[in-house]
Amino acid sequence: TQEQELAESYKVKGYPTLIFFKKGSPIDYSGGRQADDIVAWLKKKTGPPALEVSSAEQAKELIAANNVIIFGFFPDQDSEKAKVFLNTAGLVDDQVFAIVSDEKLVEELEAQAEDVVLYKTFEDPRNKYEGEEFSEDTLKSWVFVQSMPTIVEFSHETASKIFGGQIKYHLLLFLSKKNGDFEKY
Repeated sequence: TQEQELAESYKVKGYPTLIFFKKGSPIDYSGGRQADDIVAWLKKKTGPPALEVSSAEQAKELIAANNVIIFGFFPDQDSEKAKVFLNTAGLVDDQVFAIVSDEKLVEELEAQAEDVVLYKTFEDPRNKYEGEEFSEDTLKSWVFVQSMPTIVEFSHETASKIFGGQIKYHLLLFLSKKNGDFEKY
């Protein structure tokens, strides 16, 4: 509020507004409002797009520590598919991506070269990408759809994911938590 000219030059319309600068270029903050969301977004912007996984133990720890994590199994990180995977990892701010390059580790983790697998702590815990096209757009859409539970409780945090994503049709069910049968449904 004190630096009106500066705010206008970066098109700040409301407060608080976070703008991240990388090599002098502004990037608008697109994450959630909780501290964990902000930290995760900053780690994504300041670190590599995908974590390098070098052991089965590390992979298992990452899978256990994240509600959703996407693994790319690419012995050749210079392949076209690996580049698409890493570019997608850089574009998707709200999920953690990991990459496995060691061929023996790929086998040990029950995958094949150039597989992309999404692990999650709900519903089907292991989902392999099986789309015909392998592009940033299709992979990004697949990650979004697979990372959302089939049933999502509506809240301030989930509203933007529910209505702002690639899923355009929704079935809404309104239940009262006061009736005592909310968890049953």
